[in-house]
Amino acid sequence: MSSGSVSVHGAAQLDHLSPGSVVVVPFFEGDDLSGAEHVEQIGGEELRQARERGELRARRYRTTFIRPRGSAPGLPVVGAGGRDDLTPLIQSRVAGAASRFLSGVGYGDLAFVRRGDIGDHDFARASVEGAITGAYDVGLMKSKRKVRSLTSLSIVGSGDAQAGAELGLVVGESRNLARDLVNLPPNEITPSNLASRAADLASQYGLDYGVLGPDEMRQLGMGSLLGVAAGSREEPRLITLSYGAKGGSHLALVGKGLTFDSGGLSLKPANAMETMKSDMSGAAAVIGSMVAIARLKPQGVGVTGYIGATENMPGGGAMRPGDVLTAMTGETIEVLNTDAEGRLVLADVLSYAISKGATHIVDFATLTGAAIVALGHAATLAVGRPDDWIRQVVRAADSGLDRSWAMPLYEEYRRAMDSEVADIKNTGGRPGGALTASAFLADFTQGVSWAHMDIAGTAFREKAEAYADSGATGVGVGAAVALVRDIANG
Repeated sequence: MSSGSVSVHGAAQLDHLSPGSVVVVPFFEGDDLSGAEHVEQIGGEELRQARERGELRARRYRTTFIRPRGSAPGLPVVGAGGRDDLTPLIQSRVAGAASRFLSGVGYGDLAFVRRGDIGDHDFARASVEGAITGAYDVGLMKSKRKVRSLTSLSIVGSGDAQAGAELGLVVGESRNLARDLVNLPPNEITPSNLASRAADLASQYGLDYGVLGPDEMRQLGMGSLLGVAAGSREEPRLITLSYGAKGGSHLALVGKGLTFDSGGLSLKPANAMETMKSDMSGAAAVIGSMVAIARLKPQGVGVTGYIGATENMPGGGAMRPGDVLTAMTGETIEVLNTDAEGRLVLADVLSYAISKGATHIVDFATLTGAAIVALGHAATLAVGRPDDWIRQVVRAADSGLDRSWAMPLYEEYRRAMDSEVADIKNTGGRPGGALTASAFLADFTQGVSWAHMDIAGTAFREKAEAYADSGATGVGVGAAVALVRDIANG
């Protein structure tokens, strides 16, 4: 869905909606639909009859389509669980379920009327964002693609709802941009192609753009990133996208951009490689976030996105288990597992961001399968320091509909990375794997406020849900935008 393809607007009441708008009805446990004036206006009797027949369900995201008598286009009723449990995240998924269902059968004008206790702004933002991401179609490369289409999204509410709807539009479309980058095949999104796409987006949205190739990386001493890239015929790129104020505190968004990860010489099993185009989800999150920030134009804040883009392949020049790499900082790294490559890329990208003046960092990376063991696919694993910074980032992520959970950074995790032959080794073994990986990154973030977001469990959906298609999720975009808005608002 291209930027600006959907119009959003607030409406003071139902009479202000276009005649073809389909009004989405959330349905709660024990719901008698009382107090829902829009139900009475559009099809109250038909809904009550459907309820009495037991056709309506409060089970979350289950959609039932009711056709009222007369000229009304129909009423999609979406299960929303308990009324008291409704949150912006659940509302976004309710909207996504409605949008996925309706856009698939040719309805493009959707309207949402607030029910439950969410404020107008949050309700509007969640509804619009959910509707846009719900209508996304993963089949980018199909020769006969049936594109889902939304043309208009309306929120019935106050003026605050209009602002929320506009925010939801930008974040939803930026998530879908990130999803496109991940869902395109790895022969299409190579490091150099990703850099070209980032350059085009920078030109379109007024961002400053920069890129380093392997020669510049060698001059800067980025032996850690170059070690990962050595097995591939595709050259690596370090991409930068910058927005806003220079000087003072400066936020860096850092993205892991493994456009394909075979595991290198520590080769992954074949079935584990099938979705490894998704190993650049952190890079996509940063690109989508920078586009959203440029569109929203927050004042008084400086943000730069840094993306380390490469492949990890088992070519003749590939790094070997037992190799020692020298990072940009001069720190030496013993490589024990070439499939623990994301931290090697990030070591140099984080160091580069700090050398360019970053005072606060958030990195997004599909870093460890251990994050999935810890939290499943329900939340992003967050680690960082100091404590007040990681708390701020997690709060922003949650408010941005990117649910996250903070984990500790104990000294034992760093000791697990001690090496007998170098300054640090690139794996601390299976116990606490997500946290030893975080401890590795912490070595390269000295002196700044840093948050690491391990999105391995939240970046890619292998099966479709009622509210979203399979494939990339665009996680990270909501978190980054919410954080930048928090900083800009003081």
